[in-house]
Amino acid sequence: MNSENILFPAKIMLTGEYGVILGGSALTIPFGIFTTRPRRMKEVPPGMAEQAAISNQSVQDLYHYLVRLPEDNFKARFNKKLFEEYSGDLWYESSIPEGYGLGSSGALAACLYNQFFEYSDSLTMEEQRHDLVLIESYFHGRSSGVDALTCFRKAPLYFREDGTITEVKLDLSDLPMKYRFFLLDSHTRFDTAPLVGYFLEQMKDEKFETRIREEYLRMNQRLIDALLGLEKTDPGLIFRVISDFQYNHFRKMIPDHMLDPWIEGQVSNEYYLKLNGSGGGYLLGICHETAIDFLTEKFDGDILWIK
Repeated sequence: MNSENILFPAKIMLTGEYGVILGGSALTIPFGIFTTRPRRMKEVPPGMAEQAAISNQSVQDLYHYLVRLPEDNFKARFNKKLFEEYSGDLWYESSIPEGYGLGSSGALAACLYNQFFEYSDSLTMEEQRHDLVLIESYFHGRSSGVDALTCFRKAPLYFREDGTITEVKLDLSDLPMKYRFFLLDSHTRFDTAPLVGYFLEQMKDEKFETRIREEYLRMNQRLIDALLGLEKTDPGLIFRVISDFQYNHFRKMIPDHMLDPWIEGQVSNEYYLKLNGSGGGYLLGICHETAIDFLTEKFDGDILWIK
């Protein structure tokens, strides 16, 4: 196992949550503040024995899940023998908080893909995403592969509606109109699978589906175009429209105690919030750079600036 010192970052979806499940576009970035890496059971740091044991059991469960899949399902070559050899002596050390929308399972899937799938580096991003969907589906029952591919590639990615994927250049310290992104800690963990299930159930309602496809997906696309400089539009205003849409239609995904700060930002126009991932955990925020000091003081230790 020659990848023990390779770190895989968390991910942030700047826009596209839920819409990407329906084939909509998305824009993601790696977030190296939090990482995951493989470790041996003989290398467990003090105080982490329980975490290592739980992780090791998950590794073994994941092994049994993957070996039951037909080999020709994968584009890369799955080295089952090597995975079996290491599964009893392997755990994943991660600083990525679970249930926070930062791709904790995606980073683990990327880590495993790097270790036990040969020739993966020679594949297209679309093929890599295909494989990572199969791996990450173990955790949630359904996966878009967006999180895992972002963690695996360690680069900002633009997922287009036509299924193509492109690495893009995105300087978050120099966004159009001097905006800055931040994460706001809700201190509430949400489980992805039930929320995705709830969303898909809501999609059975014709009016809800129409709003998602004709309004929400278009707003996400406009925000991507604005952030990448493809459209000369104020990204903060588009973000605000998405924030308002999510408040009205994704209320279940927002922790109750975060509804007031959500509305406060919209009313004051000092900042805007939206989901970061499926819900709960960190919320994604945007503000003008002149509000950085004010918001840092306002939210104290609960705010994390994205650079």
